[in-house]
Amino acid sequence: MKEVRQEVLNRWISLVKERDPYLHQWIEISKFLRPANGKFLNPTTQNEAKTRWNNIYDNTALRASDILAKGLMSGMTDPSQQWFYLTTGSPDLDESVQVRRWLSDVSQILYMTYAKTNLYQALHHAWLEAGLFGILAIIIEEDEEKGFNCIPLTAGEYCISCDSKGTPDTIYREFSLSLRQIVQKFGEDALPYSLYQTYRGGQKDKLYTIIHAIEPREKRDTRSKSNKDMPWRSVYLLKDAGDDQKPILRESGYRMFPAVVGRWGAISTETYSCESPGMVVLGDVKQLQHEQKQKGNAIDYMVNPPIGLPSEAKDSDIDMDPGGQSFINGATGRKPAEQLWNVAINLNDLRQDTLEVQNRIRAGFNVDMFLMLSNQSALNQMTATAVAELHEEKLLMLGPVLSRFNNEVLRPLIDRTFDILNEEGLIPPAPEEIQGTDLNVEYTSILSRSQKEVQSRTDQQAIQEALQIAQYQPDFLDNFDLDKYAQIVSDKRGVSPEILRSSDEVAAIRQQRAQQQQQAQQQQQMTQSADMLAKLGKVPTGPGTMAGQAVQGMQDMAAEGMQ
Repeated sequence: MKEVRQEVLNRWISLVKERDPYLHQWIEISKFLRPANGKFLNPTTQNEAKTRWNNIYDNTALRASDILAKGLMSGMTDPSQQWFYLTTGSPDLDESVQVRRWLSDVSQILYMTYAKTNLYQALHHAWLEAGLFGILAIIIEEDEEKGFNCIPLTAGEYCISCDSKGTPDTIYREFSLSLRQIVQKFGEDALPYSLYQTYRGGQKDKLYTIIHAIEPREKRDTRSKSNKDMPWRSVYLLKDAGDDQKPILRESGYRMFPAVVGRWGAISTETYSCESPGMVVLGDVKQLQHEQKQKGNAIDYMVNPPIGLPSEAKDSDIDMDPGGQSFINGATGRKPAEQLWNVAINLNDLRQDTLEVQNRIRAGFNVDMFLMLSNQSALNQMTATAVAELHEEKLLMLGPVLSRFNNEVLRPLIDRTFDILNEEGLIPPAPEEIQGTDLNVEYTSILSRSQKEVQSRTDQQAIQEALQIAQYQPDFLDNFDLDKYAQIVSDKRGVSPEILRSSDEVAAIRQQRAQQQQQAQQQQQMTQSADMLAKLGKVPTGPGTMAGQAVQGMQDMAAEGMQ
């Protein structure tokens, strides 16, 4: 155990060293943009953000980061809407009624579990962190009552590392717990002797720093089901406390990486994101805070300028209120009181410059995209095509970021929660035909649908043009598979698979319709035949007559129609 403790501490030091180049910028972002996010002081220091709010003189960046986080939340993971559904990735398997019913049931189980846990609160915090610092992290732990519990992290309290493919697979977290909380989580038996004595002495609220290390387990018995042989190792230890008998608090493991780590943008050789809206606008925010502070100072000097008084007025009562009167002896040839210097500033120019900086900050957080549809007065003056092109332009700006979040955040999140619920027996058994098949995730959120709409607009225009040409040349539509077009459009617009018919069902419906049409034609023919018979009247209808042969033919047709 002592070796494990020393190994974790050494790795922590190494990971902190790798994170250090980003730390200064994160601190600046927290200081000037959003003091409530980021933890960079001693982990045992509580409420460290409350005094840092004094640095905020203009809340434009604060509100812009809120809009970005809420836009990502409602655009990608809206709790009130279906933002994903499960598929097998095989069109043939997806058309099976049993498979479709099972996939729908599993999706509903996930949605209901997400609603009763703190997942959506954690996701909103995570989107805020990503917009500010370019990185987000959530640890998803198993929970006996709710299924699982999410622990949202903030920049400065954790370090990560990636595998050879650039995918995060390691996270070390530094946080604090009171002695009472440590006992609740790990039990008295896990405490070193010195802390046990402190606990028994009644000092239960004293804070201690804890390191939680989660990383791939290098050596394990793959045949063992013990949590100490699981693919990922989990180690808790007291950073500044521990003895030879109890060097760590707990060692266990995970079946899969329990943390969801997403980055706004990271190149192949970088562990952390080197770009985020918060980083982009940091210089503008500093300028804005400085201008607002200086504007306030200028207004103070204009409204309440420093004044010079005769020296003999030093001990006199001076009334500085508007309309106040003071009686002092002024020097010969001088005013009794005069302004020492005149501060003349054009506030309109300053307001214009401030507005330009504020607009740059809003643009950096993509506020215009998320609020684009709320500006109805402007949209009403634009054509539908112009609105669609503007919408497309805005979405293309976030396309790579959304794709990265789908791969690094949403897919691992669904995989992790599915694994937990499946292990707890809350997922029904899969149909036999898809046993062992990896499930795919299709995203149907507002932003995902909007991106797919951009992709499908070309197909839609081509079909519309084809329909126009078909008015003059009907066989022109033979070049298009309209059934395939219907499937593609439904998928890109997020239509629930439950309401779509399979290819076999469509074929059966068309066959039934064709039979009904055939029967209707035969019935019409029978009616016409009856009219002809009525007109024949008393014409001889023997087998050797033409009338008799006509009657026999119509009877045969009627018999075939009844079969």
